[in-house]
Amino acid sequence: MAQTLSVDVNRGSVHSIEPQVRQFETSESFAIALTNHGSATHVHINVDDGLARAISLEGGNHFIEAGRTHRIEATVDQRSRPVSGRLKVVTGYGAETAVIDISLIPPEATPEKAPVEVDERLSKPQPHSREQPSRQTETAVPLRAVAAGALVLLSLSFVVIGALIAGNPAVILGVGIVLLGIAGAAALVYSS
Repeated sequence: MAQTLSVDVNRGSVHSIEPQVRQFETSESFAIALTNHGSATHVHINVDDGLARAISLEGGNHFIEAGRTHRIEATVDQRSRPVSGRLKVVTGYGAETAVIDISLIPPEATPEKAPVEVDERLSKPQPHSREQPSRQTETAVPLRAVAAGALVLLSLSFVVIGALIAGNPAVILGVGIVLLGIAGAAALVYSS
């Protein structure tokens, strides 16, 4: 969860600015929470040149209604750390100013993770089942065999029709030999 830098406005007197801390250190983006304890007011927030390269603020001038808290996101560029500088909070058109020292530090080393506990039963080998998984018999005819069978039937019908039209005994003998060849090829396809 992002850190929050809290600042009270109009608490002690009109345009008073009371940061809850004078030094703020973070390794990530943070929020500035401006709480207005008096009448509605304008608050201006800016950072010095040192922080300007590392922090982006949502706007500079902020109107805060009476009795409300206004949050401003301060986005930190993760590549520009470590860096230090000052954040200014101004009210009353410059009549009151508060300065907070900001330090952007590199993120801490990742804390070591707690070890994962493993159930002791997992360390013992599990008995293997002696049953072999049943193999399904392949009863489905491959698509290639169906296509080859259809092609054989189509060719066979053309040969028979051609022989009947010709009426010649030599053609009928040739058709018979072709039919025997086709039958043999079909038998080889379906047996494999």
